[in-house]
Amino acid sequence: MPVCQQCGTEWTWWETNKASANLDTRLVCPHCHAHQYASKKTLKVTGVLTLLIPFIIIFPSFFMEFSILGLILHCLTVIVLFFSFYPFILKLSSTEEHLVNWGRMK
Repeated sequence: MPVCQQCGTEWTWWETNKASANLDTRLVCPHCHAHQYASKKTLKVTGVLTLLIPFIIIFPSFFMEFSILGLILHCLTVIVLFFSFYPFILKLSSTEEHLVNWGRMK
């Protein structure tokens, strides 16, 4: 589970999902209300998972016959699994880290 870099408190699974359910890159600590950000490693892992999820959803349909209901249930299962495990993947940083340092590129 993620640990706030400001106050050192470990977030619960529910607090993590609630804090990350917004479109802002900042996550607000539910204990000290400090702004936290996903670490660079977390951004890399979630980026790879985001690219793999469509393949995980589409790939089985090539080998099995899914009804529309079966395909919807398969998609929902993959999405629920991703959001269930996301709190265990998330590591926090007190500063915003980017995957690419645009300031150093010329």
